[in-house]
Amino acid sequence: MPTSPAPIRVLIVDDSSYVRMVLARLLESARGIEVIGHARDGFEALSLVQELKPDVVTLDVEMPRMSGLELLEKLLPIYPVPVVMLSSLTHTGAEVTMRALQLGAVDFIGKPGSAGVPDLEAVQNQLVVKVRAAASANVHVPAAGSTPAAPISGIRTGVVHQTPTVLVAASTGGPQTLHTLFSSLPPGLPASWAVTQHMPPSFTTSLAARLAAASPIPFEEASEGSVLKPGAGVLARGDTHMIIGPQGVVHLARSEPVWGCRPAADPMMASATENLTGPLIGVVLTGMGSDGAEGLKRIKQAGGVAIAQDKHSSIIYGMPKAAAQTGVCDHILPLSEIPARLVEIINDLATRRGWGQRRNEGVGRRAV
Repeated sequence: MPTSPAPIRVLIVDDSSYVRMVLARLLESARGIEVIGHARDGFEALSLVQELKPDVVTLDVEMPRMSGLELLEKLLPIYPVPVVMLSSLTHTGAEVTMRALQLGAVDFIGKPGSAGVPDLEAVQNQLVVKVRAAASANVHVPAAGSTPAAPISGIRTGVVHQTPTVLVAASTGGPQTLHTLFSSLPPGLPASWAVTQHMPPSFTTSLAARLAAASPIPFEEASEGSVLKPGAGVLARGDTHMIIGPQGVVHLARSEPVWGCRPAADPMMASATENLTGPLIGVVLTGMGSDGAEGLKRIKQAGGVAIAQDKHSSIIYGMPKAAAQTGVCDHILPLSEIPARLVEIINDLATRRGWGQRRNEGVGRRAV
């Protein structure tokens, strides 16, 4: 007779006894999750994590004695446990949460009782889904004192015939992954960039600023009428799909969520195949679910290049797995190899003559 899988063992870290009680009730009402302990601050959590060895930690940011960020810096290098942050859905909360994700936290949810957080039923659904996903996460912890990788060289000189557009999809684990990807690219690449990361509005504002600061590519959060430009990037605004129109003009759509997400990458990718005439490159990175897989299929049908992150380097191997299973990917690569491969592909597509004419005639091209 088959045995039931072991429950996911969760440690709750929060200085509010009310929040600890609510989280415990929400988690333990879900099948297959067990709350094994509570900590009131980072000092207690540091000890309890090593003693109890939880599968997942839920972590508040603002706590006495040792904050959530201080705990992450001390804990993850010695015990890389998946951490789901509790955040207020405000600009200040977004800034702190983005820092936590960069330090190695897997995901975040709105903290019960804080401004902008939906009712408890919605919180429970998000909490349970994200704790279950975090339990299988491949935690990546930046080395202490590490600096971004040296930018890759190799910009090809010559006439740019067509500016390729690179369309990137990411979800859980995406902020850390996007930071690594874009900080590794060289300046001067002849490509425009459109990125969809599943996040609420204030968080995409913060993420766009962080990508701009970390990368040689200037990034902005999408606005109605933004335009894709060579050498620059646009990040989808939270709670709106980024639709790419003719000449790369961006439109913000609050149409129905796709795969439960808004923004979603599939509408971005599909609209690009319908409205752009230049070469297209699709990239699907870490994340839950299957967003981006259909978009990659559309990009391949339009003669473009499809790339997915591999399992080992993905924090959550959901979206890249779905992309790989379509069978259309030209490359399935570890994150460390994606920047250099993008440079090669962009150089090739930008300097190749006649791509737009072949695409408009419906003639596909071989994989780069």
